[in-house]
Amino acid sequence: MPKKIIAIIFEGGHPDHWVTEALAAVRAAVALDTIAKIRQVPLIDSIVLATNYADLAGRARAVGVTVHEQSGSFHFGRELQEIIRRTEADGVLCLGGAAAPYLTITEFQAIAASLESEDNIVLTNNPQSADLIAFTPATAVLRVEPPTADNALATVLRDQAGLKRELLPHSLGVHFDLDTPTDVLLMALSEHNGPMVQGALAKLQWPTARLRAALQRLSQRHCEMGLIGRISPQVMVQLNSRTFARLRVFSEERGMKALGRSESGQVVSLLGHFIEAVGAGNFFSYLSKTCDVCFFDTRVLFAHRQLRLSESERFLSDLGLYQEITHPWLKDFTRAAVDCAIPVILGGHSLVSGGLWAVLDLLGTQREQTKIL
Repeated sequence: MPKKIIAIIFEGGHPDHWVTEALAAVRAAVALDTIAKIRQVPLIDSIVLATNYADLAGRARAVGVTVHEQSGSFHFGRELQEIIRRTEADGVLCLGGAAAPYLTITEFQAIAASLESEDNIVLTNNPQSADLIAFTPATAVLRVEPPTADNALATVLRDQAGLKRELLPHSLGVHFDLDTPTDVLLMALSEHNGPMVQGALAKLQWPTARLRAALQRLSQRHCEMGLIGRISPQVMVQLNSRTFARLRVFSEERGMKALGRSESGQVVSLLGHFIEAVGAGNFFSYLSKTCDVCFFDTRVLFAHRQLRLSESERFLSDLGLYQEITHPWLKDFTRAAVDCAIPVILGGHSLVSGGLWAVLDLLGTQREQTKIL
């Protein structure tokens, strides 16, 4: 008999600032576009949406999606286990609501086909920080200690349930996710957005000048491209093969969340020590003398300094809106980044992982448009 394969989408939160509310609106739009694509995959029997957003829940129900309402405080692993018990699924595609805005229907179908044809397997887009996970049997998740977040699910299923872990084939759809405002800026320049996302982006007036300047410089030969943060070797391979840039990479603390290092205060950054020694202004002055453009995953630096920043403060820094930041050190750091003589793009891990896949896609689009002109 064919397996019962379900898709489970997690999307929720408690936005309490204009920047987090704006991001939540775009994420909800991504979730609705993703639902529309998954509904076109014959091998996926049904979709479950776990959310605390009433409007999103209502719109999902209107197209036949089952809505899972959480009880008490949210715990990813326990909610996932409860859904598996209720649905009695054989295979599961589990993803965050904004985890795969550019994953195609064909790619969704390929994942479902792997679940249908294989056993004791977990597929993921990232071995250390997954937000797109597919596995069978679904009951494997009932035999493990439920993780608090999706990042560690693929590893937990491998180590505790004995499933074979495999990486999904590299693509823009597999790697790009919407996690921070910088990802929204990249999406605003993309031609791959679904109808719901197009509508949500049209309502935003977020600044894209620095990002456009970075793309323009990257499109030229002999660009010195700085990469700071949790940089994977796969991203460097793609950049080396698809751009003319010469890379200057400083990679630290990959897997800091999945390994529990950020939560336990163990994150240590050599670059963080250097910035403490010379100050943010001098650091960005030195950076401008060695790079033409830089993409900076700031969360390693924040964890190194053990800053207890709110989500809105981190997001305001990503957008370069230092005028609205109240934290003194973050305000000065962000101002120095904005005032840097080169375009510095700030963000989280998604910027230097899937975000760079989006950058490569945008550069490819630029080249095609130049040929046409």
